[in-house]
Amino acid sequence: MLPESINIGTKNFSTMIIVLLIGIISFGFILWSESKKDGFNSDKFFDMVFSSLIFCGVLIYLLERLVSWSTIYRPSSVILYFDQDILLTFTSIVLFFSPVLIFSKKFKWSFFRIVDIYSMGFSILLMVISLGSYLIYGKNEYFISFFAFLVLYVFVMRHRGYKYISGMIYSIFLIFVSLIMVLLFRRGGYLLFAPIMVTISVLNLYMRSKKTMSKILLPKAFISGLKKKLVSKEKRLEMEQKALIDNDPYLQRGRETDNAETLDDVMEDTGKTITDARLGIVRTAKIQVRKALTAIKLGSYGKCEVCGKDIDKARLEVYPEATTCIECATDQSQMIDVHEDEILEKNI
Repeated sequence: MLPESINIGTKNFSTMIIVLLIGIISFGFILWSESKKDGFNSDKFFDMVFSSLIFCGVLIYLLERLVSWSTIYRPSSVILYFDQDILLTFTSIVLFFSPVLIFSKKFKWSFFRIVDIYSMGFSILLMVISLGSYLIYGKNEYFISFFAFLVLYVFVMRHRGYKYISGMIYSIFLIFVSLIMVLLFRRGGYLLFAPIMVTISVLNLYMRSKKTMSKILLPKAFISGLKKKLVSKEKRLEMEQKALIDNDPYLQRGRETDNAETLDDVMEDTGKTITDARLGIVRTAKIQVRKALTAIKLGSYGKCEVCGKDIDKARLEVYPEATTCIECATDQSQMIDVHEDEILEKNI
């Protein structure tokens, strides 16, 4: 178990603050890696995250005043008496997403893809906080909460983009947090906050379904032909990925005991850089293919996941893994990363 505070010199620091900092760093790393994987421009994406932090911080300050009021006056109603931890968790999870509406509209980004990324980050943050709370306070509900978020992340969120339609992870996450709140943390305000999160989850699913509920007029034979191409490409990419891993210079047998010359080391490092770059391109391509296959399975293939419009048939014939129309795909904010990959492929 960990102490509740740590002495560094003459100063006393709360261990929970250190746990929170580790959680925030992990949260930021997940946002960065997943947004990069999805092709979002990193600078603009973190402008959005920073705006979310400012917006959420101001509201948390105002709500802390509300907590102070409830502490002083002690309302008898279990709904009106707010527990501070529950209130701050609810505020962070729900209100942190508000600036996403503005940025997704401004940059023509998919709102549902962004909230899925945020949900993954929050699951890691809550996982770290739960584990730290268990190690400090020793309460079993914190360990159960940690294990539950770990299972959620491994078995659900890691399949984002190709097993679950975009936006669904956000709804699953909100319902999951609501269940943990009701089952493990029955504190002041949970009877109010849990139903609100479930309601937001249902509304999110409804809004997501509106983009895909219109019937897509693509011939079955046309979709069947493209599906075969996608399955074939997925197998080819898996073989290419395996070959790249097998030929990784850093994974070759006897490398640790090899006394190579400086020039050989430089060549090895260059080969490693090229291999990693190719692996990144292959993995990104695999995710895109799986997303298209999932769209076929769900019946939403041929609809732009950003604006909801029909994707041109000619575009699908040339690029069957397309999940966005040409207008949204050529948005400059996302094309920067795509252009970098194209340059890298040419140099390789």
